[in-house]
Amino acid sequence: MRQLFLESLQRYGRWYALAFLPGRHAGAALTGRRLLFLLALPLFFAVQLMHWLCLALDELLFPGYRRTPVTAPIFITGIPRSGTTYLHRALAAEDEFCVFTTWEVLLAPSVVQRRCVQAMAAVDRWLGSPGLRLLNTLMRRFGKDLDDIHPVSLAAPEEDYLLLLPAASCFFLLLAFPFDPWLSRLPTPERLTENGRQRLLGFYHCLLQRHLYGAPEPRRLLSKNAAFAGWPPYLLAQYPDACIIICARHPEAALASQLRALAPARAIFGTDAGGETTRALFTDLYGDFYRAIASFLEAAPAASVRLVIQEDMRADSAAVLRGVRDFVRGGLAPDSLSSATVAAASFIPDSATHDDAHLAFRQMLGSPLRLRIPL
Repeated sequence: MRQLFLESLQRYGRWYALAFLPGRHAGAALTGRRLLFLLALPLFFAVQLMHWLCLALDELLFPGYRRTPVTAPIFITGIPRSGTTYLHRALAAEDEFCVFTTWEVLLAPSVVQRRCVQAMAAVDRWLGSPGLRLLNTLMRRFGKDLDDIHPVSLAAPEEDYLLLLPAASCFFLLLAFPFDPWLSRLPTPERLTENGRQRLLGFYHCLLQRHLYGAPEPRRLLSKNAAFAGWPPYLLAQYPDACIIICARHPEAALASQLRALAPARAIFGTDAGGETTRALFTDLYGDFYRAIASFLEAAPAASVRLVIQEDMRADSAAVLRGVRDFVRGGLAPDSLSSATVAAASFIPDSATHDDAHLAFRQMLGSPLRLRIPL
């Protein structure tokens, strides 16, 4: 963890220094809005240093977290804007699963912080919850611009990619620093060094252990991370008993939805006002995602992996949810997957482009791991 801490300091420092170089970065011009964002960043850096301090305190005060097993975790990932949030929140409503909430990923990745927040929350409830009302008001005020990605609230289930902010390894940072090649490699882990991958997975594993250690009762981890679209082979190697649910959608529709959803974040960070840099970046990235997922599905074990096509969810969301629940509970036989389909979900719209993403999506539609629903 020490090595990753030093690397995070170096990365954040480099990005911050480079961000002030005028005219050097496509999509990150030094405009007035950009300057305001950069002037506010030291507070963000201070929060990340506080996280690191509290993570270090965990080693002294709660060393038992390292003995907490991460047993049969469920990972929901895939192409962003393909139904991952819908599936995650539908499953999270059930008490058998342990999920991260917004306040935990942003304010309390450590056991120490979680215990402190829980103690302050108890006092706040005794006082009539004025602090909670204030936080909810602030979240509605400052989080409304991100509602196009998905609605944000402190107690809502949240993606755990935000846990990687202290390690400067959260893919969302690419919108703030679009000039950094390392951030663009994060979603495609084969482009990272072996040591870099292992450090990042080790850090992530320790964060999952902390979360389960602090849970009120033993429950099964349910994680959602659309930025992990390229990581399923490595997640399955780390957690051989995991269930991995991969969501996908037609490339053109998924990319268009993603670009619309990212516009408010670009405005907050003061980057890429016209959107051209983001479009080029995510077009390449989505191609990598589709190719990586299609390749993974070719050899993925049927007992561990299911593919969910968003058009199937639109056709019959209740049936898809039943299938997903049966899968994660071990009740869906692999040979039942290819017995039925929905015609509306098997289409490829006419397109003048026949790039790798479209070809990979065609391959996904025919995958024997695709969760299908009866006509």
